[in-house]
Amino acid sequence: MKIVSWNIDNLLPRLAALPDLVRELGAPDVLCLQELRIRQKDADAIAALERALPGYRCYYSLPRDSRNVAFRGGRMYGVATFARGRWKSEVPPWDIEGRVVVVRKRGLAIVNVYAVNGTAKPWFDASGEIAGDRHDLKRRFQSNVMDLARDLRREGGVIIAGDWNVSRSARDTYPRLRTEEPHARARAELNARIESEGFVDIWRERHPDERAYTWFNRRARGLDAARVDYILVSADLMPHIVAADVLPLLPWSDHAPISLEL
Repeated sequence: MKIVSWNIDNLLPRLAALPDLVRELGAPDVLCLQELRIRQKDADAIAALERALPGYRCYYSLPRDSRNVAFRGGRMYGVATFARGRWKSEVPPWDIEGRVVVVRKRGLAIVNVYAVNGTAKPWFDASGEIAGDRHDLKRRFQSNVMDLARDLRREGGVIIAGDWNVSRSARDTYPRLRTEEPHARARAELNARIESEGFVDIWRERHPDERAYTWFNRRARGLDAARVDYILVSADLMPHIVAADVLPLLPWSDHAPISLEL
Protein backbone atom coordinates (compact mmCIF):
# COMPACT_ATOMS: atom_id res chain seq x y z
CA MET A 1 0.00 0.00 0.00
CA LYS A 2 1.21 3.48 -0.89
CA ILE A 3 -0.14 6.56 0.85
CA VAL A 4 0.52 10.15 -0.25
CA SER A 5 -0.43 13.20 1.82
CA TRP A 6 -0.36 16.71 0.38
CA ASN A 7 -1.55 20.18 1.28
CA ILE A 8 -2.66 21.14 -2.21
CA ASP A 9 -3.41 24.81 -1.39
CA ASN A 10 -6.75 25.16 -3.22
CA LEU A 11 -8.06 22.12 -5.06
CA LEU A 12 -10.80 23.51 -7.30
CA PRO A 13 -8.52 25.09 -9.95
CA ARG A 14 -6.66 21.77 -10.11
CA LEU A 15 -9.57 19.31 -10.22
CA ALA A 16 -9.36 18.67 -13.96
CA ALA A 17 -5.64 17.98 -13.67
CA LEU A 18 -5.96 15.75 -10.61
CA PRO A 19 -5.72 12.42 -12.50
CA ASP A 20 -2.45 13.56 -14.11
CA LEU A 21 -1.15 14.73 -10.75
CA VAL A 22 -1.98 11.40 -9.16
CA ARG A 23 -0.03 9.60 -11.86
CA GLU A 24 2.89 11.94 -11.21
CA LEU A 25 2.66 11.00 -7.53
CA GLY A 26 2.96 7.30 -8.39
CA ALA A 27 -0.75 6.38 -8.35
CA PRO A 28 -1.01 5.85 -4.58
CA ASP A 29 -3.66 3.59 -3.10
CA VAL A 30 -4.66 6.37 -0.70
CA LEU A 31 -4.31 10.12 -1.33
CA CYS A 32 -4.89 12.51 1.58
CA LEU A 33 -5.37 16.13 0.50
CA GLN A 34 -5.59 19.17 2.73
CA GLU A 35 -6.65 22.81 2.20
CA LEU A 36 -9.30 22.10 -0.43
CA ARG A 37 -11.03 25.47 0.07
CA ILE A 38 -14.44 23.94 -0.60
CA ARG A 39 -17.41 24.65 1.67
CA GLN A 40 -19.99 22.17 2.95
CA LYS A 41 -22.67 24.09 1.00
CA ASP A 42 -20.80 24.08 -2.35
CA ALA A 43 -22.92 21.33 -3.91
CA ASP A 44 -21.51 21.60 -7.44
CA ALA A 45 -17.92 21.62 -6.19
CA ILE A 46 -18.59 18.59 -3.97
CA ALA A 47 -20.10 16.69 -6.88
CA ALA A 48 -17.02 17.49 -8.96
CA LEU A 49 -14.79 16.43 -6.07
CA GLU A 50 -16.53 13.07 -5.76
CA ARG A 51 -16.00 12.21 -9.44
CA ALA A 52 -12.57 13.81 -9.84
CA LEU A 53 -10.58 10.56 -9.62
CA PRO A 54 -12.01 7.55 -11.45
CA GLY A 55 -11.15 4.34 -9.63
CA TYR A 56 -11.11 6.06 -6.22
CA ARG A 57 -13.80 6.76 -3.66
CA CYS A 58 -13.72 10.20 -2.06
CA TYR A 59 -14.25 10.77 1.68
CA TYR A 60 -14.14 14.33 2.99
CA SER A 61 -14.72 16.83 5.77
CA LEU A 62 -15.59 20.41 4.80
CA PRO A 63 -16.05 23.55 6.88
CA ARG A 64 -19.50 24.19 8.33
CA ASP A 65 -18.64 26.80 10.97
CA SER A 66 -19.71 30.20 9.67
CA ARG A 67 -18.52 32.06 12.78
CA ASN A 68 -14.92 30.93 12.69
CA VAL A 69 -14.50 30.10 9.01
CA ALA A 70 -15.39 33.38 7.33
CA PHE A 71 -12.34 34.41 5.30
CA ARG A 72 -12.78 34.00 1.51
CA GLY A 73 -16.51 33.62 2.09
CA GLY A 74 -15.85 30.49 4.14
CA ARG A 75 -13.82 28.76 1.43
CA MET A 76 -11.02 27.67 3.70
CA TYR A 77 -9.61 24.43 5.06
CA GLY A 78 -11.26 21.16 4.01
CA VAL A 79 -9.73 17.68 3.70
CA ALA A 80 -10.41 14.80 1.32
CA THR A 81 -9.13 11.25 1.22
CA PHE A 82 -9.25 9.41 -2.11
CA ALA A 83 -8.92 5.66 -1.65
CA ARG A 84 -9.08 2.61 -3.89
CA GLY A 85 -11.67 0.07 -2.82
CA ARG A 86 -14.35 0.47 -0.20
CA TRP A 87 -13.62 1.93 3.22
CA LYS A 88 -15.74 3.00 6.15
CA SER A 89 -15.41 6.70 6.88
CA GLU A 90 -16.22 9.11 9.66
CA VAL A 91 -15.76 12.73 10.65
CA PRO A 92 -15.43 13.34 14.41
CA PRO A 93 -18.28 15.50 15.76
CA TRP A 94 -15.87 18.11 17.13
CA ASP A 95 -14.50 18.85 13.65
CA ILE A 96 -16.66 21.63 12.23
CA GLU A 97 -13.88 23.44 10.35
CA GLY A 98 -13.23 20.64 7.87
CA ARG A 99 -9.96 19.35 9.28
CA VAL A 100 -10.26 15.59 9.93
CA VAL A 101 -11.59 12.60 8.03
CA VAL A 102 -10.98 8.96 8.98
CA VAL A 103 -11.10 6.01 6.61
CA ARG A 104 -11.02 2.47 8.02
CA LYS A 105 -10.71 -1.12 6.94
CA ARG A 106 -10.38 -4.11 9.20
CA GLY A 107 -7.21 -3.64 11.24
CA LEU A 108 -6.22 -0.25 9.78
CA ALA A 109 -7.37 3.36 10.13
CA ILE A 110 -5.96 6.34 8.22
CA VAL A 111 -6.58 9.80 9.69
CA ASN A 112 -6.25 12.75 7.30
CA VAL A 113 -5.43 15.89 9.29
CA TYR A 114 -5.18 19.60 8.53
CA ALA A 115 -4.24 21.04 11.91
CA VAL A 116 -5.09 24.49 13.20
CA ASN A 117 -2.57 27.28 12.66
CA GLY A 118 -2.38 29.06 16.01
CA THR A 119 -2.98 32.82 15.95
CA ALA A 120 -4.26 35.48 18.33
CA LYS A 121 -7.50 35.70 16.35
CA PRO A 122 -10.50 35.05 18.64
CA TRP A 123 -12.38 31.77 18.48
CA PHE A 124 -16.16 31.80 18.98
CA ASP A 125 -18.10 29.00 20.65
CA ALA A 126 -21.54 27.74 19.60
CA SER A 127 -23.27 30.60 21.45
CA GLY A 128 -21.22 33.21 19.62
CA GLU A 129 -19.13 34.14 22.65
CA ILE A 130 -15.35 34.46 22.46
CA ALA A 131 -13.84 31.30 23.98
CA GLY A 132 -10.13 32.00 23.75
CA ASP A 133 -8.03 32.41 20.63
CA ARG A 134 -6.86 30.11 17.87
CA HIS A 135 -3.71 29.25 19.81
CA ASP A 136 -6.03 27.67 22.38
CA LEU A 137 -8.01 25.99 19.60
CA LYS A 138 -4.80 24.60 18.12
CA ARG A 139 -3.86 22.86 21.35
CA ARG A 140 -7.39 21.46 21.82
CA PHE A 141 -7.36 20.22 18.25
CA GLN A 142 -4.03 18.43 18.74
CA SER A 143 -5.35 16.80 21.88
CA ASN A 144 -8.58 15.75 20.15
CA VAL A 145 -6.68 14.16 17.26
CA MET A 146 -4.45 12.17 19.58
CA ASP A 147 -7.47 11.08 21.67
CA LEU A 148 -9.13 9.92 18.45
CA ALA A 149 -6.00 8.02 17.42
CA ARG A 150 -5.81 6.32 20.82
CA ASP A 151 -9.42 5.14 20.45
CA LEU A 152 -8.82 3.88 16.90
CA ARG A 153 -5.83 1.85 18.06
CA ARG A 154 -8.19 -0.48 19.90
CA GLU A 155 -9.19 -1.83 16.49
CA GLY A 156 -5.77 -2.06 14.86
CA GLY A 157 -2.99 -0.02 13.32
CA VAL A 158 -3.38 3.74 12.87
CA ILE A 159 -1.74 6.17 10.45
CA ILE A 160 -2.15 9.93 10.91
CA ALA A 161 -1.10 11.92 7.85
CA GLY A 162 -1.30 15.59 7.02
CA ASP A 163 -0.32 19.17 7.65
CA TRP A 164 0.26 19.58 11.38
CA ASN A 165 1.26 23.28 11.32
CA VAL A 166 3.97 22.41 13.86
CA SER A 167 7.69 21.87 13.30
CA ARG A 168 8.74 19.24 15.80
CA SER A 169 12.38 20.33 16.33
CA ALA A 170 15.08 22.73 15.17
CA ARG A 171 16.10 20.21 12.48
CA ASP A 172 12.70 20.67 10.91
CA THR A 173 12.85 24.38 10.14
CA TYR A 174 15.05 27.08 8.61
CA PRO A 175 16.25 29.64 9.49
CA ARG A 176 15.00 29.11 13.04
CA LEU A 177 12.51 27.30 15.22
CA ARG A 178 9.88 29.49 16.87
CA THR A 179 10.65 29.00 20.55
CA GLU A 180 8.47 31.80 21.90
CA GLU A 181 5.14 31.14 23.58
CA PRO A 182 2.54 29.94 22.84
CA HIS A 183 4.20 28.09 19.93
CA ALA A 184 6.63 26.28 22.24
CA ARG A 185 3.83 24.99 24.45
CA ALA A 186 1.82 23.63 21.51
CA ARG A 187 4.92 21.88 20.16
CA ALA A 188 5.85 20.39 23.53
CA GLU A 189 2.33 19.09 24.12
CA LEU A 190 2.09 17.52 20.67
CA ASN A 191 5.51 15.88 20.93
CA ALA A 192 4.62 14.48 24.34
CA ARG A 193 1.33 13.01 23.07
CA ILE A 194 2.98 11.45 20.03
CA GLU A 195 5.40 9.64 22.33
CA SER A 196 2.93 8.72 25.06
CA GLU A 197 0.38 7.30 22.59
CA GLY A 198 3.00 5.12 20.93
CA PHE A 199 3.25 6.83 17.54
CA VAL A 200 6.34 7.27 15.39
CA ASP A 201 7.14 10.19 13.10
CA ILE A 202 8.15 7.76 10.40
CA TRP A 203 10.14 10.06 8.10
CA ARG A 204 12.24 11.31 11.01
CA GLU A 205 12.69 7.77 12.30
CA ARG A 206 14.13 6.69 8.95
CA HIS A 207 16.09 9.90 8.33
CA PRO A 208 17.34 10.86 11.81
CA ASP A 209 19.94 13.43 10.76
CA GLU A 210 18.54 14.68 7.48
CA ARG A 211 17.04 18.09 6.87
CA ALA A 212 14.05 18.23 4.54
CA TYR A 213 11.18 20.69 4.41
CA THR A 214 7.58 20.42 3.27
CA TRP A 215 6.47 24.07 3.43
CA PHE A 216 8.23 26.92 1.66
CA ASN A 217 7.63 30.66 2.03
CA ARG A 218 7.62 31.71 -1.59
CA ARG A 219 7.69 35.40 -0.70
CA ALA A 220 10.97 35.14 1.19
CA ARG A 221 14.19 36.26 -0.50
CA GLY A 222 16.17 33.42 1.02
CA LEU A 223 15.20 30.03 2.34
CA ASP A 224 12.29 30.14 4.76
CA ALA A 225 10.98 26.60 5.14
CA ALA A 226 9.71 24.01 7.61
CA ARG A 227 8.76 20.36 7.88
CA VAL A 228 5.18 20.70 9.07
CA ASP A 229 3.70 17.83 7.04
CA TYR A 230 4.41 14.38 8.44
CA ILE A 231 2.99 10.91 8.84
CA LEU A 232 2.68 9.27 12.24
CA VAL A 233 2.31 5.50 12.45
CA SER A 234 1.37 3.39 15.44
CA ALA A 235 4.21 1.23 16.72
CA ASP A 236 2.53 -2.03 15.67
CA LEU A 237 2.85 -0.99 12.01
CA MET A 238 6.59 -0.40 12.14
CA PRO A 239 7.55 -3.91 10.87
CA HIS A 240 5.46 -3.24 7.75
CA ILE A 241 7.08 0.05 6.71
CA VAL A 242 8.91 -0.10 3.38
CA ALA A 243 9.65 3.60 2.72
CA ALA A 244 8.83 7.11 3.92
CA ASP A 245 9.75 10.08 1.78
CA VAL A 246 9.39 13.80 1.24
CA LEU A 247 8.57 14.16 -2.45
CA PRO A 248 9.72 16.97 -4.77
CA LEU A 249 7.87 20.28 -4.54
CA LEU A 250 5.32 20.62 -7.34
CA PRO A 251 4.25 23.98 -8.84
CA TRP A 252 0.74 23.60 -7.47
CA SER A 253 1.33 24.42 -3.82
CA ASP A 254 3.72 25.87 -1.26
CA HIS A 255 3.76 22.42 0.35
CA ALA A 256 5.60 19.33 -0.87
CA PRO A 257 3.81 15.96 -0.87
CA ILE A 258 4.93 13.22 1.51
CA SER A 259 4.59 9.46 1.08
CA LEU A 260 4.53 6.21 2.99
CA GLU A 261 4.77 2.65 1.66
CA LEU A 262 3.73 -0.41 3.66
